[in-house]
Amino acid sequence: MDEVTVKQQLRDWIVSRSKIPVSEGQLTDDTPIIEDGYLSSLDIVEFVLYIESLRGDEVDLDDLEPEVFESTNTMYQAFFAAAS
Repeated sequence: MDEVTVKQQLRDWIVSRSKIPVSEGQLTDDTPIIEDGYLSSLDIVEFVLYIESLRGDEVDLDDLEPEVFESTNTMYQAFFAAAS
């Protein structure tokens, strides 16, 4: 799966679970996901499971640092870029 597709799927998942209304184009690859309130820390557990389903592989627990979930860019770099 290419970078654009992965990032779009991550954004779509975030929008579908967001605790605040999200308008078209509001969520960019650099938008702070947790800091801006789109997801809570409790949502991250389910999000990691979604990331694993996209990757087709488990996420290494050592990779689960808070800064990884800053934006779709940081998530892509942490979980998908090495596999590309």
